Amino acid sequence: MKARPIAFALLFAFAPAAVSVSIPRAAYAQTDDALTKAARARFQEGVDAYDKGNFEAARAAFKQAYALRQHPAVLLNLAQSSLKSGHYLEASKMFQQYLNDPQGDKKSDAQHGLADARSKLGRLDVTAPPGSEVTVDSDVVGKTPFGEPIDVEAGNHTVHTRLPDGTSSEQHIVVTAGQVQPVRFGATATMVTPTNPNPPVTNPENPPANPPNNPPNNPPENPPTTPPTQPTQPSERVHPTAALGVAIGGGVLAVGGFILAGVFAGLKSTAQGNLTSVENEIDAAAQQDGLSTKGLCNNPPSKYQNACATLKSNTDAVNQDATVANVGVAIGIVGLAAAAGGLVWFLVGVKKDSSQSAYAPRVMPWAGPGTGGMTFSASF
Repeated sequence: MKARPIAFALLFAFAPAAVSVSIPRAAYAQTDDALTKAARARFQEGVDAYDKGNFEAARAAFKQAYALRQHPAVLLNLAQSSLKSGHYLEASKMFQQYLNDPQGDKKSDAQHGLADARSKLGRLDVTAPPGSEVTVDSDVVGKTPFGEPIDVEAGNHTVHTRLPDGTSSEQHIVVTAGQVQPVRFGATATMVTPTNPNPPVTNPENPPANPPNNPPNNPPENPPTTPPTQPTQPSERVHPTAALGVAIGGGVLAVGGFILAGVFAGLKSTAQGNLTSVENEIDAAAQQDGLSTKGLCNNPPSKYQNACATLKSNTDAVNQDATVANVGVAIGIVGLAAAAGGLVWFLVGVKKDSSQSAYAPRVMPWAGPGTGGMTFSASF
């Protein structure tokens, strides 16, 4: 959206606000006129910078104008200049604010701008028990449930939640641009003790009037400091998918290397035959002329120059073909070794102890269409 169409409308849109009865009308009008004049000047500076493609300067000017007069048209221009200057998270928040403003009459432009901004951002779909306070990278974003995923910059983020019963949990998330990454807390998440692990001691003869209510489905207010002993179960072996990839890749490499070696071995054989034929011709001609063939082609007579040049060319071809064939054999051997190693790795697998404590850190990979990453979660 170009800023110019909004500019002409806005230059006449800064109307004075209602006059408060506690302030003299003349003094209020004078102050309001000064603010309106300053807002118009900053807005026009933003329009000029936007039209020139200087979006960072336009953003700064529109931000000053909006601080003086919070008009929807200024907000939309500020959002657009933030988007153009690469401040995608800021642009997303402003487009959402404009869409929630009943006075904004360019909802379609704002929706397109919001979609553009979110294509450059990641989104966190946080799920936790209702009333849980959620913090993303030390910024409190609110309490669950959320109406929609949370916009964040693409990259690494730390999501922390404090449940209504005082327990806390934290996950480290990697999200890519355009990705909606689920973040789940609750019954399957690792719980930790509240900030105050030592509740006040009460007299059993005088119990509190309102004892705490711990439903069966909720964890106790103060879980034990050490995880309960899990029953020992037999270990199992997990076949890593990466090993299968190594085996297949090594097999392809081995086949390619040996094919390369075979092709150039055949070329070397042909070149060797040509070389032998030329050598025989030179030997026969030298015997007729009574010349020695040893060193003859180092400084050949004019009669032998073409034959000696052909001999050198064939010799070079033999050497080059032999070198490439040897390289192909080496590649084939390396690929064969990789295929064998990957196959052994896949068949042997990784020993997995099913009695591993649920309190241990967990790394969970995820993948989607054109995207991927991993999450790391642990209790503290």
